[in-house]
Amino acid sequence: MRHIPNLLSLFRIVLLPFFVWQMFSGNTFYAGIILLISALTDFLDGNLARKFGWITDLGKILDPIADKITQFVVSITLAILLRRYWGFFAIIIIKDIVILLAGGYLLKKGIKLEGAKWFGKISTFIYYFTSIVIILFPSLPNTVIVTLLTLAVVFALISVLLYIPEFIKYKNKKD
Repeated sequence: MRHIPNLLSLFRIVLLPFFVWQMFSGNTFYAGIILLISALTDFLDGNLARKFGWITDLGKILDPIADKITQFVVSITLAILLRRYWGFFAIIIIKDIVILLAGGYLLKKGIKLEGAKWFGKISTFIYYFTSIVIILFPSLPNTVIVTLLTLAVVFALISVLLYIPEFIKYKNKKD
């Protein structure tokens, strides 16, 4: 039972090819539902891990990797299909790359990470919400899309700025 959260994280990764396929096939409803399922399993895996004490070292790595891969794939897909908004998605992709590189560096140095912080969780929630709304309602007015994407980017930037001192703290603990 303690591996259920890790299986849910893996499931999120497995969903990605189906999401991409549906998006490029023009089936935005199904793509949105797939992304909604992914978001719900992200929420569920963290809650199960905390509630039942099923937190594992693998889960501390797998969950944020599943988050970053999901955000990366969704952002690339949306940047290709919604070229007008590619800049927003580029910022989110760069943020994810920075966090992955910093986390990878710490892991390579043998530093165990505690898991996602509250600001990372809020940023992920807003990203999922924004993406799902844009996908499920493709004829939203441009101002609504830009507002949602701006909100997602602002929270993504706040998240990465708040993670920088966390990464420095982890690094300094090891030194």
